[in-house]
Amino acid sequence: MELLREKDHVFLDFDGPVCDVFARLPASEVADRLQRLIEPEVIASSDPFDVLRFAASCGPNAAHVVERQLTRFEGEAVALISPAPGIAEVLRDWRAQGFTVTVVSNNSVDAIRSFLGLHDLVEFVRGISARTTSDPALLKPQPALLDAAVTALGTSPVQCVMVGDSAADILAARAAGVTSIALAKTPAKRRALGALHPDALVTDVADLRLAP
Repeated sequence: MELLREKDHVFLDFDGPVCDVFARLPASEVADRLQRLIEPEVIASSDPFDVLRFAASCGPNAAHVVERQLTRFEGEAVALISPAPGIAEVLRDWRAQGFTVTVVSNNSVDAIRSFLGLHDLVEFVRGISARTTSDPALLKPQPALLDAAVTALGTSPVQCVMVGDSAADILAARAAGVTSIALAKTPAKRRALGALHPDALVTDVADLRLAP
């Protein structure tokens, strides 16, 4: 991946590239549980983050309650899963090549830190820029998490690249002035992310490794 060689810092999304957060505790079940906290208001979505955004529109108290519970569910979910195939090798490769890696994610800092520790991945990750509040305006596709990561590293956006598997990752990178690499493992995802014109698109985690 020659595009990576031009950069110093990798921003890596968590849910997807590193692991499948809701593989064992389905996102639809989490969304349903969260919606019970704001009844009688119910939205037609199986995405927990849609529920959080809706809760925020109801007021800061509702958003706080839903976000705290979402953090608990994420903690439960990541305790049940393993790292994505090949990601540990990619992280080792990046460290050997001198990159710093920051996990940049809409998931909670607590869940990410727990997962990295559980699977001995902490040594490969320089920092975490992830959800710490109930304000959805600070989450991707807005650039706030990427901006915070750039600031924490004391670098500039042009020295960074965002690797993610969602539209939110590509849009947030563009808004932050950061190069984007889309990870698209299925034909449907390749079509969807390709339409957003990321700077590069790969179909497998292994494609993110650098040849010696």
